[in-house]
Amino acid sequence: MSRSLRWGIGLLLIAGLLLGAFFFLPFRSWLPGGTVGNVPTREVVNGTLFNRLFPAPQAGEQLVFTQEKRGFSQARLKQGAEVRALLSISDVASSPASRNKFMHTEERLQSWPLVDQGSQASALLVADRFQVKVIGQGSGLDEQQRHELLGAFDLQSLAALNPSVVQAPAIPSGREALPPGQQAPLRLPLPGMQRQAPQAQPSQARAPQGAAPRKPSLFSFNRAKAALEPAA
Repeated sequence: MSRSLRWGIGLLLIAGLLLGAFFFLPFRSWLPGGTVGNVPTREVVNGTLFNRLFPAPQAGEQLVFTQEKRGFSQARLKQGAEVRALLSISDVASSPASRNKFMHTEERLQSWPLVDQGSQASALLVADRFQVKVIGQGSGLDEQQRHELLGAFDLQSLAALNPSVVQAPAIPSGREALPPGQQAPLRLPLPGMQRQAPQAQPSQARAPQGAAPRKPSLFSFNRAKAALEPAA
């Protein structure tokens, strides 16, 4: 490969990068922002779970997934060779500032807050947790087309992905938790029981004179000293 050819390929690559940056510059605020590096994995929904919730492509269309990571999934909606729109779902736990643009909107789509930005972008905030976005590409999409695409997502299943924190029941103060399988010690008298005066024990019958003393049975026990103990 000649030196001039190598220089030509290098210049083409640089021009392509600059062109791509210029193309996405108007939509930089709509691309996934912030970092999720300081958010625990268990608090961000995996992007893999979003893929099945994207709209099903119509006849002649194709849905091509281009990016998937923790808290984000993106796909291109293509019609033939033309890219009609960029579709994405993001977990705003990784970018809490994304909620701000929905604070003052009165527009709703299936009861969820809806906002439009410019002539090519629309977004929906589902369950106060997931941002669904449509960005028109190529010849573009009008407002109604973008809203129809947003409504074609499986929004109810997306809302059901909102994790709920289940807290263990609190232990009442003054009581100590025991290991599993053990019960709290029983204290006498039990509730509902009344103390009774001890009854006199019947005198034992005397053994016949000259008979050998009876050995205590292994199954005998002293009732006066018996006590309830917790199960092991």
